[in-house]
Amino acid sequence: MRYILALATVTILSACASTYEVTPSGRTLRTSDEYMQVLEDNSDKLRTYNGFYNVLDVEGIQLNSKVAAAQLDQSMRLYQWTEEKYAEEKAKFEQRLSKQSEFFVTFFTPERKNDDLYKADTVWRIFLDVDGRRFEGKATRIKLPLAEIQGLYPIHNRFSTPYTFTFPVPMISIEGKDQKLTITGPVGSGTLSYKSSK
Repeated sequence: MRYILALATVTILSACASTYEVTPSGRTLRTSDEYMQVLEDNSDKLRTYNGFYNVLDVEGIQLNSKVAAAQLDQSMRLYQWTEEKYAEEKAKFEQRLSKQSEFFVTFFTPERKNDDLYKADTVWRIFLDVDGRRFEGKATRIKLPLAEIQGLYPIHNRFSTPYTFTFPVPMISIEGKDQKLTITGPVGSGTLSYKSSK
């Protein structure tokens, strides 16, 4: 009886223990669930319909310092980085955060011809509103294999186009403030909202 009770106690305690991953160098990484929670906390989505017809489907993730730290852990897990590679990628992320604001956006519109945000002559406009100021953005299409994109951005699917939106304002100067990312064009328009995480 004692043996069964002890076994049950050990089983319950081990089930309650939080799981985490430690690299061979001793770095503790966020779990995949923690990574997903960070992405969810820093994302928003919009779906626009004309009757039953879906005209626009957009989901975006704000690439701020919290997301950057979580992505570094996720990349270290996926690609088995060394500590040197981790430090190198961290420095690149910090440099980008101090230079510009970035958002990962997965974009879908049923008509393929309207999915041209990356072109110079696109009819779409992208704006970031923060603190009463408006910044016009630039879209860059991400050309990576689907599995690689979904490893970092599980919200993306094969029917949408992945983009990076960049704005000429340092993310580190605005990440404590409410932000609105507006996408507008002849097909439709909408706004993604990101609340400050004070």
